[in-house]
Amino acid sequence: MPMRLQEVHPSVVHFPIAFLPVAIGADLLGRLTGSRTLMNFGRAAIGIAAAGAAAAATTGLIAQQEVNADGEALDMLITHRNLNLASTVVAAAMATWRGARERPTASYLTLGLASTALLSYTAYLGGRMVYQFGVGVQAADGIAHGHAPALTATDASYVAKHAAADLKDAVELTAKEVGAGKLIPAITHRAASAEAPAPRV
Repeated sequence: MPMRLQEVHPSVVHFPIAFLPVAIGADLLGRLTGSRTLMNFGRAAIGIAAAGAAAAATTGLIAQQEVNADGEALDMLITHRNLNLASTVVAAAMATWRGARERPTASYLTLGLASTALLSYTAYLGGRMVYQFGVGVQAADGIAHGHAPALTATDASYVAKHAAADLKDAVELTAKEVGAGKLIPAITHRAASAEAPAPRV
């Protein structure tokens, strides 16, 4: 059975999830022990993490155009997307900075640990969208109708055009939602609900 367009995203997200903590862990141990080997590995690994984050962000934008999400699930999708886009920019900046230096600084390591924590949270949101709300699950009607082409060699040209159109639409939608102030609605809506006074009976 061929992979479908929205299924590319979960197949590549493991690269930044794995390589970011490995890169920071290697650099941290290398700095503590003075091991150049570990620090060289950390410098290479953050580059792989940044490249993986870029691939995950691109395929994630495409995937959002292929799935159905509303209500709380949509809030999670927007929050997941925006935080991951921010993480991708941070990872790219970290890789650029680290690639020009022999040793990591304390500030770099602190930023890396914070980014790892943020990435863990956004991965949790991604899993919850699927397992709780069925986003992207065909049996749960989580696939947008008329979308989700199969990745086959015979349809490669169509799939590429479809993915490019999805990416364009996703970037426009992201800009529109961010412009409307929808940055992390899964968090802000929950906080607002918690602060709202209980209804009088």
